[in-house]
Parts: sequence; C-alpha cells; structure tokens
Amino acid sequence: MVYVAVLANINGNLPALAKALEKIEALKEEGYEIEKYYVLGNIVGLFPYPKEVLDALDDLIRNNTVKVIRGEFDQVIAESDPHAEGPDYIDKVEYPDYIKKALKYTWEALGHEGREFIRDLPIYLVDKIGKNDIFGVYGSPLNPFGGVVLPDQPTSYYEAIMRPVKDYEILFVASPKYPVNAMTRYGRVICPGSIGYPPGKNHKATFALVDVDTLHTKFIEVDYDDEKKLIEEKIKKEGLPEELIKILYHGKV
Repeated sequence: MVYVAVLANINGNLPALAKALEKIEALKEEGYEIEKYYVLGNIVGLFPYPKEVLDALDDLIRNNTVKVIRGEFDQVIAESDPHAEGPDYIDKVEYPDYIKKALKYTWEALGHEGREFIRDLPIYLVDKIGKNDIFGVYGSPLNPFGGVVLPDQPTSYYEAIMRPVKDYEILFVASPKYPVNAMTRYGRVICPGSIGYPPGKNHKATFALVDVDTLHTKFIEVDYDDEKKLIEEKIKKEGLPEELIKILYHGKV
C-alpha cells in the first residue's frame, strides 16, 4: 500500500518538524511506502526557528518529496514583503501583541530570500493521489486564511465545507489543531492536526497518514516533549514573549 503524509501548523518549530520527519522515516522502515508529503501551512509563525524550517522543507521540495502551501501566518509574512504591503503590515493585522512580536522576529530572521520563499508558495493544493483528486487549503475553500473548520461537528457541517470542492474526493484543511476525519456525500474532509503548535497540555502533536487507494486515514502521534526545554531556552534567548512558552507547554496562553 502507498501512503501520503499530511502535516500542518509547524509554526517555525524545527524540533517538532524534525521529530515528525523522523517518525515518517521510521514508518518507512516498518514497511509503509510513503511517496509524498503535504504541508498545509503555517510553516512559520510563533516559534524561533523559521529559517531552519524553511531550509529543511526546501531540501524536501528539491527532492520532489513535499508540496507546501501558505497558512495564515505565512500569508502575513508574504503581505509584509516590501513588494507587497511592506513590513509595517504586521502592525495593521488584528493579532495580540505577542503574536505580532513573534511575526516581526520571523520577518527579520527569514531575510529577503526566506520571505521570497514564502511569497512564492501557492495558496491552494491541487493534486492526485492514486485515482483520487485532492484539494488542500489552510483555512477553508471559501476563506483560505481566515476560515476555520471545527472538529467534532455533525456531518451536515462538513458537507457545507466540502460542497464548494465537491469535484474532489478529498479536502485537506489545516485550521483546527485537532485531527478531523469526516466522510460526507461529497467526499472526505481531513485535518491532520498540528505539529508545531501544541493542541493542548494532554494532547500530542499529530500528522495524517492517508492510503492513496482507499483514503483510509491514520493519525500518527509525534512526541517532542524532551525538546521543549531547548525551545523554551531559545525563546528566552531571542527575547520573544513569554506567552509563547505558555503555548509551548499548554497549547494556549
């Protein structure tokens, strides 16, 4: 059987991404044939390794292994490029101050080349896995960045989300932090969960593993608890807001 791995919400958290990639390699050694990875955004955002995350993904892109699209925070960085709205755009976005500070740090750390990398990423993912056409977006089909697809909703809710892209067999979305696997009369809606932005104190980071023929989906847990102290120290060293440490350990401020 052939699979694809679907990841989301890395948020500039390199240790979390590294652990997810290690887990994928371990699954390959167990016999899983994973032919492709999809990353649905946010690639960068809150945590202090934006350039390192881009370097890791760039290596995979060059090997034709991964397809990446923009998320909400990625879009803010793209709009903050001098060729778009300019760096003061971050101040205009309605985010709490700690998020604005984290995004300004990310803007500086990426440099021109990194910001150009983000700006060149597509907003939507359109591809084929096996015989199935897929559509991917960070938020929702009608609102790619501001839309939110909630977990644990009735089927009619997911059918309304899926209806605009009903010509596709599967819709990947990244907006909820928790996994979603909902079958509708139009197709399947899947959110892989979150890699770099912890879903909550008692929840592990996850990504999705999807069988390309049957669309059977597993959610794979990723444990990077041992690395959290290093991330905390990096946050403090870079002078980033303490709210990020609360998010790191508790999933919320």
